[in-house]
Amino acid sequence: MEYLLLVGLIVGLIYWISALNNAKAEYHEALNGTGKRKALELGRRYYRLKRGKGKLTIYDEQAITNDLAAMDDANKKQTPKAY
Repeated sequence: MEYLLLVGLIVGLIYWISALNNAKAEYHEALNGTGKRKALELGRRYYRLKRGKGKLTIYDEQAITNDLAAMDDANKKQTPKAY
């Protein structure tokens, strides 16, 4: 019986790690695009998974805000100027 509990915990941990890695990859991919709303939603999803309890902290929100601001700066640098 204890063996089954241990196996269940390991499977759950593997699933959580996989979901966290997928959320992180999707978030960083969205940051490379131009859709801020999508990046915001994916950032919140990633940080909720990262926290484990599903609740964002003020520090998580600030990190997402910083990432979105950097996204703006990167997009401005890529936009060619019209002459």
